[in-house]
Amino acid sequence: MRRSEAARYARWAVTSAALLALTVAGVYAYRSFEAARARRNAPPVVPPAVRKQSAEFSFSKVEQDRTLFTVRASRTTEYKAGGLAQLQDVWITIYGRFGKRFDNIHTRECDYAPATGEITCAGEVQIDLESAEEAKQRPGERVIHVGTVNVTFDRESGELHTENPVVFRFPYGHGRGVGVTYSTRDAKFTVHRDVELTLTSSGKEGKTPEPVVLTGAGLEYQRDSRTMRLLAPVRVKQGERLLTAGALALEFDAALRARRLVAGGNPQYQSSETRGQLAVTAQEIVTLFGREGSIERLQAAGNVTGRLKNAAGEDRLQSQRAEVEMEPGRNLAKSLTANGNVSLDAQHRGGTRRLETQLLRIALGPGRKRAERRIELAESLAPATLEIRNGEESTRVRGERLAAQFDERNVVHHLTGSNGVEVERRLGNRPPQVTSSRDLAMRFSAEGEWTEVEQSGSVRFREGDRNAQADRARMVRAADAVTLTGSAAVADGVSRTTAPSISFNQRTGEIRAEGGVRTSYFSAERNSVTNLAPQPAHLSADQLLANRSTGRAVYSGHARLWQGDAVIEAAAITLLRDEQRLEAGENVLALLPQAPNPAAGVAQRNIWRARAAHMTYWSSEGRVRMEGDASAQSSVGHIQSRTLELYLTSANNGPKQLSKALATGGVTVQQRGRRGTAEHAEYLADEGKIVLSGGRPTLYDSILGTTSGRQLTFFLADDKILVDSEEGSRTLSRHRVEK
Repeated sequence: MRRSEAARYARWAVTSAALLALTVAGVYAYRSFEAARARRNAPPVVPPAVRKQSAEFSFSKVEQDRTLFTVRASRTTEYKAGGLAQLQDVWITIYGRFGKRFDNIHTRECDYAPATGEITCAGEVQIDLESAEEAKQRPGERVIHVGTVNVTFDRESGELHTENPVVFRFPYGHGRGVGVTYSTRDAKFTVHRDVELTLTSSGKEGKTPEPVVLTGAGLEYQRDSRTMRLLAPVRVKQGERLLTAGALALEFDAALRARRLVAGGNPQYQSSETRGQLAVTAQEIVTLFGREGSIERLQAAGNVTGRLKNAAGEDRLQSQRAEVEMEPGRNLAKSLTANGNVSLDAQHRGGTRRLETQLLRIALGPGRKRAERRIELAESLAPATLEIRNGEESTRVRGERLAAQFDERNVVHHLTGSNGVEVERRLGNRPPQVTSSRDLAMRFSAEGEWTEVEQSGSVRFREGDRNAQADRARMVRAADAVTLTGSAAVADGVSRTTAPSISFNQRTGEIRAEGGVRTSYFSAERNSVTNLAPQPAHLSADQLLANRSTGRAVYSGHARLWQGDAVIEAAAITLLRDEQRLEAGENVLALLPQAPNPAAGVAQRNIWRARAAHMTYWSSEGRVRMEGDASAQSSVGHIQSRTLELYLTSANNGPKQLSKALATGGVTVQQRGRRGTAEHAEYLADEGKIVLSGGRPTLYDSILGTTSGRQLTFFLADDKILVDSEEGSRTLSRHRVEK
């Protein structure tokens, strides 16, 4: 073989060998790739401890053809030892006995014991509580999300349980606690201890109210009724406001907003307000929330007590029930309504006030600051009593309806009453003054002390045994006076007085009457001053000033008294009860009767007209003293002197009649053409004679001429004159005896 052929043969052999090697290597590589792919697609190798693995797992609990819950897992591993199965990507969906719920429990991995039906999830567990309707219409919007760890779920009982911390959140709040039990059969979610719940909301105009924080020893949430209960001790706090209670129930609406909060077990509420420290207690307190989360209404029931305390004093409200209405979206009180044995007490440095009624409404309005509230109006919607005490003074107002208006400082400035009111005022040990009427208006000072009261419509007044009536009444506290106007009349056991205006002063005991006063004293026996006749005594004047304490009554301005036939007229007449004396002054005129006595020269009823500058009558003595140019005139004659005393007597309890007259000082007596002068004169009605004495008694007679003597006596019946002189006594007759 040639060398060139051998070379070609060698090259060909090498190339063939290389191609063969590449072919073998390709086949081997392809087979290795196919084997690897087959290994990847082939089921994993079952470990020795595993009995079986499956891609999906699901079982359901059914009662009466209704699915209560379903347990699903994306992968299941059954172990040979212990009979356990491991579930991965676990979902437990709870429908409830009536199919109203769509609650889901989700975790990455759980252990399942088929023999007992218990599922144990050691890792993080997410629980979502949602209704079936909301899951269809608003999936995921109205869900309560609960997070915890180490949960057990019992397939037979349908109960979920953990003793580990839990957190939960919902659209308008969040919370935490320790330990959870969830009964799918009863739809009850329970947090065992250390519960804290925070309610949040969005306020109007972007302003977010302070959150409400609730704490309790435990929590129970009833899924179907959306009711959450906190176990004692319970605390609810919002800013400076604090509520403690023995039990609390919180109801949510469909959107999981707080709708109603019920605090029981004698709850106590306290807060620091601008006006002071506020404390409220009751057997139950209910809070109603609006859609935006603000408080709409507060309701308290059962022995409700509210106290507001500050540096000025303390206010206390008690009732069986109370309700506070709030302004929408602002958490500011709009009104307070209390009913059932309502009492409102205010104790301040200026005194105390107490209001009692069955139904009270207080309207609140804006204060000086934006967040402040003040009282605008307080009104009783049932009969009420308001008592104001200040030292020894007390004023009580009763009315079918009472309404008080307040200024911007929360100080009352006006009180009105309607449909029948009564005012009772007491000063120390004095008899109370009681005034009733149809309507009332009471005014107060800037310090909140009442200053005056006006009443109208069928006014009635009472003070001890004194009663009065009028169209209107006005009580002024500073003057301690009550003034009745409009057909005013006052009466007691002794007298009755009418006038356009009558006023009473409780402190001094004075009574004043103005403008056409008329008084009647009913009986002379009961009034020892005006006893001129057994008939009632009547007085009239322009004004009257009287005092029950001193027993003094002054009738002034055209004063006139008449009783039987007796009449007294003067500028002023004064009655002095304790002294049993009557005084009259300025141009006094007294008409006094004298009984007929034919034997004494008085054939018929005789009236003496006595005049003087001043008159005094002592009723116990029956004596009248006329002073200052005194005179007395009748059909018997005329007597004039500086002073004149008239003596009155009565027979068989009849009217007082003139029995004697004594004149003193510059006496002048005139009688049927005779005129006598002396320093003294005495008229004796029974004997029908006049005796002149003192000075140089002189009698001027048109027939007998002038007669003088130490004492002159002339008789009315037969015109005899007895002359007592130094020469002895002699008798003269006006008629000459013919021989």
